[in-house]
Order: sequence, then structure tokens, then C-alpha cells
Amino acid sequence: MSTTIHPREPPPLGELATVIQKALESNFKSTAVRVVQCPDLRSAPFHLAAPGLSGNPCIADIGGQPNLFPSPNLNAKYSLLSLAKEMEMSPIGGSLLGAGAAPFQDLGHNAELAPNIAWTSESEHEIPDFDSPHSLKIVNNTRVIEVGPAGESSCQQASSTNCALMMNLYGSSGETGPVLKVVAKGRKGEINFTDAIRFGIRDFYGESNPVSLGGVLLLKSGAANFHIMPDFPETPFRDREQLRKEWLTYHIFDAPVVCLTVMHSADPENLGLRMEHTHCFDPNGNTKGGHYHYDVPGEEEVEYEAYLHPASMLYRIDRTS
Repeated sequence: MSTTIHPREPPPLGELATVIQKALESNFKSTAVRVVQCPDLRSAPFHLAAPGLSGNPCIADIGGQPNLFPSPNLNAKYSLLSLAKEMEMSPIGGSLLGAGAAPFQDLGHNAELAPNIAWTSESEHEIPDFDSPHSLKIVNNTRVIEVGPAGESSCQQASSTNCALMMNLYGSSGETGPVLKVVAKGRKGEINFTDAIRFGIRDFYGESNPVSLGGVLLLKSGAANFHIMPDFPETPFRDREQLRKEWLTYHIFDAPVVCLTVMHSADPENLGLRMEHTHCFDPNGNTKGGHYHYDVPGEEEVEYEAYLHPASMLYRIDRTS
């Protein structure tokens, strides 16, 4: 894999909390952003594979949408463990979460993926190695989200740690250090939750001072719109309009939904970053999930609760554009 490395200099968490609070106030009726000691995110309702988001925080953008359009690049097959190695993470212990494409090489078809894994050393007597998965004790809470022949949605536990085509990952040691707790309720503006955060950061720090964030958010109440990719089309896409309007399937799901997110405020180095990517799963069943778009008006006001942390290193892996 071809990889370039780009250090980040994130602002202090307290300063970032103030910036995000101001950004959300213009778009939500009620907001609260503060620095807290991260709770154990393995517990309900978040169900992460690791307790927290701290320790050597990093983000990777792998592959990209050109691996799907106009025809799928069937050579774009990845392993989350190999990507962790490429991100210079320690095999002694760590975690990855984010959004991307499911491993068609395992499933036999295309689908969405919500990667959510953690690892530690399997034995005190064997040196852990990403190239030797048997040397690692892996917690794999990754979900595969797909649609059936009749358009029915399914959210299931992944059977491997593989992925494909495009991935956006937040990595850390999985420690429960200080994080940003972000709460917002009752959207009054036109911008969704994740875009409100990253646009506010961009407007404050500018295009030349990028901030990259990752973490988990919970849709606590209300409903949101999601898309789920079906299997690959039999012929190449005519254009991106066909991909968006005729191929993708769209679904509205009620809360609760757990969402794993990676976002950037800017891309001054022109790395071809996907500026925001959020994939979600059903914490209490096997139907809800997919790629988050926006919450939808309804009888119950939307409410979000998120735990986020900035990255100090960015990795661009197998760039496609």
C-alpha cells in the first residue's frame, strides 16, 4: 500500500469544545459541549470494541469513491489489521472504528461496513504481530449493513476483519482519557449534526489549519435518513447521478442508532480526503444501519450524544484521486 503521513496539531480540547458549542448553537435548539473523562464506551448504548478514544489518536483515509465509480475496482481489498499496521499502530493494543465498504471478497457481494475492532496481545510469551492474527486477541464488533432482494435492510455482526474499496478510520490505543462530549437536541437549521461540527471548526480555524476528528455518536431520539449500498451493478455507472438516485437505497430509521464517524474541517494539502463519513448500526436488533445523511422532522425531536477526539496524525493510504 502507498501511504503518505501528515501530522496534525489539534487545538486544546477545551478550546475545541467552545468552537463546537458555538457552531451547534446556530443549528440546534439546545446544545452542550464539554470536556469529560470518557465513559466506558464498550457498554450500552454505544457497544464499541474498546473502552475509549484516547492514546495515539490517528485517522486514515483509504482508497476512495473512484474504487466504486464507474466500475468497482475488485483489486481494492483490505484488512483492518493491515491498515492498523500501515497507520503505525501498536499490535500490543489498540482500536479502530469508522465507515467504509464491506469485504465483497468474503461476502460475495457489496455492502456497507461499520468497522469497530480492538486488539490486545494474545499471550505474554509471544510478540504480537499484525501479520500473525493468531498472536492477537481481537474483539470484533464490526457490523455489515446490506439490503435484500425486496429492499429489506439487514445489520449483522461481521465474520472477518476485512474491508474493501474505501475506508475512513479513527484509530487509538482505546484508553478512557479526556474527550469531547457533545449533546445537541432539536435541529432548527439546515445542516446535519456532523457537518455543523466540522463547518464550525473550519470557519473558526480556517482552511489552512485542519482539524480531524473521530468517535461515536448516538441518535438518542427522533429519526434519520440513511443509505445502504446494494450489490454492484451489472454494468458501469453512467454517471454519479445514476449512482445516487437509482442505485443507492434510502431508509429512515428511528432512534436509537449508533454511528461511527470520521470528519475533517479542511483539506489544505489536497489529499482527496472524504471530508465526512459516518456509518451506523442497530444496537438492539438486526435491521437498522447504513450511511448517515441527516435527521428528519417528526413528532419526536432529534437528540444526539457524541464522544469525539481529534487526531494528531493523518494517513492517506492507496489514494485514488
